[in-house]
Amino acid sequence: MRKIAIYLLILFLQFISLNCKPVELNNSSDIQSKSFVETQILKCMLSGWDCIEFPQNNQGIKQWSKIIGQSGTYQSYGNSTAVDRIGNVYLIGTTSGSVYSQNKISPSSMNDILLTKFAQDGQLIWAKQMGSTTTSSTYAEMSHIDNFGNIFIVGSANSPFNELGSIGAGAILIKLSGSGNLLWTRMIPTASETLGAGVTSDYFGNVYITGNTEEQLLNGQTATGGRNTFVLKYNSLGDLVWTKLFDNTGISSYGQNIQYEATTQSILVAGQISGGTSFFGKTPPGNLTDSYIVSLDLNGNFKWAQVLGGITISTQIRTMSVDQKGYIYVSGDTNGNLDGIVKDGSTVQFLTKLNVFGEKIWTRLLGGGGSSLTYAYGVYSDNSGNVYTFGGTNGNLLGIPKVGNNDAHLTKYDSNGNLIWIRLSGNNGIELSGRGISADRFGTLYVSGFTSGGFDGQAKLGTFDAFLIQYY
Repeated sequence: MRKIAIYLLILFLQFISLNCKPVELNNSSDIQSKSFVETQILKCMLSGWDCIEFPQNNQGIKQWSKIIGQSGTYQSYGNSTAVDRIGNVYLIGTTSGSVYSQNKISPSSMNDILLTKFAQDGQLIWAKQMGSTTTSSTYAEMSHIDNFGNIFIVGSANSPFNELGSIGAGAILIKLSGSGNLLWTRMIPTASETLGAGVTSDYFGNVYITGNTEEQLLNGQTATGGRNTFVLKYNSLGDLVWTKLFDNTGISSYGQNIQYEATTQSILVAGQISGGTSFFGKTPPGNLTDSYIVSLDLNGNFKWAQVLGGITISTQIRTMSVDQKGYIYVSGDTNGNLDGIVKDGSTVQFLTKLNVFGEKIWTRLLGGGGSSLTYAYGVYSDNSGNVYTFGGTNGNLLGIPKVGNNDAHLTKYDSNGNLIWIRLSGNNGIELSGRGISADRFGTLYVSGFTSGGFDGQAKLGTFDAFLIQYY
């Protein structure tokens, strides 16, 4: 099937090379252009998967839910999800217990990294726990699957960890096969706190991570902030290619999310900033906490920056997604009015769309009214122009009454920012908090987070349990 698809694409390429308008020849985001088809062929050939793509348009119909944890006073959290090309879904998080009879690695009161793999129907395929034998917890913040089916996890740990000796504590990057076999681990050991937060990869198998560090010197790079965003690039073997520290006088920055943008071959980094008067030549709009998006080329060179926020308010990007045309979606929370839109609640979710050059197109706010708190930790943009956010709220969203103390909410917007639907998950008297979101090639959505009680007929296990929900 893959060979047939590539052959058809080559024929199409020959056709458009004779019929495309000259202005479109090098526009890799235009489906009518030669450059677009060349990009798709390259992507298919490198990934080793079928090149056929299916329109995605999720209707928000819940198919199944799972609660994941250990009975007792243990705590488990589902921080991230990722889906491979054949529809298996991975939930990544942390646990203080032994989940699915896995051996606990870290000391009894400390956290292990939890990695579970499920089939599309929710059946468990395998589970794995990883941790440090020292008196320190290990955390997984984000996961990613590359075009070759490898799993990447970024977080923080204290060594010894996996095959690493006692080299200290810091951000970690773990690469595993789709079968759960450990391929390699890399750690950024530092004297001060260094936390890994985001991970992505390009078509060629290179992997990029971001986070923040208290260090002002890292791999030869210098910065002056109290906290500094770092970006590291590794090749597929785990060799460090380059390091970048964001250095802006008087500004602390916190790298939160990182994405590969194929149409311009860029790496996008998003996070928060505080203090200072200039960030890559942009003036932060507020004097508390603002947010940023920075574009780098694949060699780590600066391309552009954008900042979001407002005077005397805090605006925090928690998550980012990039669609096939290069449009950028960032989401998180703000406690003030944003881009001329009046908030409805104490803290509200924001969703902002930008073009490939970082220019804002629209912003949308969503809140539960009164003193409610509404936030987003996950965002996903499909191949039909729709965008989905996932998070939590303790308010009533647009007249939809909440079920529990805090509900997880899933929202869908079209490409123009029109709200299509909202879905809530919860139960009386419990806290359900949304974190990760991902989708398979058909647009089936998988969301994760944590819960303090049972819901959807699933029984509670520990003090807090991870959850995984499928929507179609």
